[in-house]
Amino acid sequence: MPPLAETAPASSTCNRVFPKGAWDTHHHIFDLDKFPLAPTRHFTPDSAPLRSLEHFHHQLGIDHAGLAHGLSFGWDISSLEYYLDYFQGTSSAYGVIDLPNVTDKELHRLDEKGLRGIRIDFHFHKCQHDVELQKKWLKAYTERVKIVDWGVQVYSPHPEFFSELTPIILESPVPIVLDHFGGLRTATFHRLIAPDDPNTFDVLNQPGLAAIKALLTSGKLYLKFSAPYRVSEDRSYDDMEALVKDLVKANPRQILYGSDWPHTQPFHRRAKHISIDETEKFVDFDDRKWVLQLKEWLTEDEWFAMLVENPRRLFKYTRDD
Repeated sequence: MPPLAETAPASSTCNRVFPKGAWDTHHHIFDLDKFPLAPTRHFTPDSAPLRSLEHFHHQLGIDHAGLAHGLSFGWDISSLEYYLDYFQGTSSAYGVIDLPNVTDKELHRLDEKGLRGIRIDFHFHKCQHDVELQKKWLKAYTERVKIVDWGVQVYSPHPEFFSELTPIILESPVPIVLDHFGGLRTATFHRLIAPDDPNTFDVLNQPGLAAIKALLTSGKLYLKFSAPYRVSEDRSYDDMEALVKDLVKANPRQILYGSDWPHTQPFHRRAKHISIDETEKFVDFDDRKWVLQLKEWLTEDEWFAMLVENPRRLFKYTRDD
């Protein structure tokens, strides 16, 4: 099948929000009738097939898919390989891979396919809340994929850990890609998770922010502006503005856009004690409204860098499209 830019209907070019060559660096596809979920998954997503992703990307004017392998598939990346073939070399991906058992030959084969990174599943490794274990796995993953010069994608709900993770990231032989605003908080989100805190929350002086900005400045860390509903409870997302501008100021060359489509539930909103086989609905989120708001907070150069230049550099993409 042809790439995204060639399958877009003519009407979509009049309404596109993004510039030509734009990337969405974080989204998932759940073709559940084709690719089974792993028995080790921690939730069961609803269906979100390829055709729906294409429609979503056409609506916004996204030309390149940067797939984040759904953690619910476990180590089975057959779906990821299928989508990379489908997009005919115009997409890229980060996969969840069986680190102890993958061979050098397999890594090189996947690199030829279009994979450009590996995801660490902190939930699987039981280290979401353990900085020492995060250090251990971050070292292991970065060392393993340096043979193919891949990035390592992480998400931690503890931005305060990055002060301790900084030496490992600075010494990493490959880039680190941090999802969802690095788990940094807005005031509305802080009130939700710390309702008894009597202090006024200062978004620009919160734990972890200085360390993350320093890593952005160093060029060793990329940060995704993705899933604002994971860090804000203000459904207008006005309280994101100061944080967005502060992070971009640290280094506009290290910021990426990710839609997080089809918008799986954030951990703090995920229903507890439900059966693993019970289907979880997606977040109701207005992508167009959010990206138009985000655009207002950035300069034209910052907007273009986030959507085109930075992902091309990260994914080592050289085609002129």
